[in-house]
Amino acid sequence: MTDLSDLTLVIPAYNRPAYLGRQIDYWAGSGVQLCILDGSKNSADPEFIAGMGPDVHYEYMPIGFNERLVHASKIVKTKYVALLGDDELYVKQGLRDCLDLLDADQRLIGCVGRSLFFFHREGEIYGHQVYGKSQDIPEMYGEHLARLRNSFPQGDPSGAPYLLYGIFRKEQWCAMFSTAYSRHYSSGYVYELALLIIGACLGPTKMVDSLVWLRSGENPAMSSAAVNRKIGTGEWGTSSEFASEYEDFVRRLTEELTRRGVTPPESIEQAVRDVAEQFFAYSLHKPHRPIAYWHRVLYFAARNTPRWAKTLLKRNMNKTLGTVLDYKGVAFSDALVQLRDNGVEFNSEEMKELSEFLLAFHSTLES
Repeated sequence: MTDLSDLTLVIPAYNRPAYLGRQIDYWAGSGVQLCILDGSKNSADPEFIAGMGPDVHYEYMPIGFNERLVHASKIVKTKYVALLGDDELYVKQGLRDCLDLLDADQRLIGCVGRSLFFFHREGEIYGHQVYGKSQDIPEMYGEHLARLRNSFPQGDPSGAPYLLYGIFRKEQWCAMFSTAYSRHYSSGYVYELALLIIGACLGPTKMVDSLVWLRSGENPAMSSAAVNRKIGTGEWGTSSEFASEYEDFVRRLTEELTRRGVTPPESIEQAVRDVAEQFFAYSLHKPHRPIAYWHRVLYFAARNTPRWAKTLLKRNMNKTLGTVLDYKGVAFSDALVQLRDNGVEFNSEEMKELSEFLLAFHSTLES
């Protein structure tokens, strides 16, 4: 069995002490090293910190999300590294499959597994697959800039591995995150674009058909000055208001990739501009698709419908109505059946234990 002690999970925690406790309980005894950088308003209780165990590195850092990720890139020491939200989870067998792949293929800088969105409602866990379109890009072992362009066909990166929650070799993870998050931008989505571009250039990342990432819908998405979700990437990249930021973005990525051996600089800069500008056009077009207008109608209705009415509707929703309303959540066990039908691998016993673990957590949380 693969030794998970070769892996550090960087967790930028923020004001969710119960979920932070869940992380520590979940990983206890696995060998995984946790690097918890806590930006909460208050530090965790000293007694809680003292009981975290030898595999947990905890720092109270009431500073921005960006600064904590850059700090993580300076202190992690294990062979492999991955980012993890404080309320999200990785499946342990999926992690082992990723590490086995990386150990076997030294050409790879990272790998990305399959993903399941999950949430809790009325004593049950629900879920559905996300990022299902992700796949290996064409000629993934080829030339750096060709791999970059192949990751963004017509500016759309959704068919490539989702690198933000990939498992990477330490050197490449640190280069990606320290560069992507080393300055603040007016749009919080720019950091991920930088990370996708850098990661594609540094080396090949492969998909594994194992369930690895459990993306949580248990809490609202965080928004702050560092992660401003009000300005889209397309608006940011095409507005004269942010032109100086964009030029800095191109310059910093070009310099870092040149330093990492991707040459010549002129070709790198042009490739970064080409990919970024295609992505801006894709991002501007995306909200104007008919399905996007329908999603906004659904969002408005959801915001203005009383909770009791939404609960009643969800209890009595059939598959046809769920499809019309874009409601994808099904019982956790049914979501796993759908995953397996889509070719996703997982350990059934582990998933049963995980479901029980999540239910027990929410039962305790509510009481």
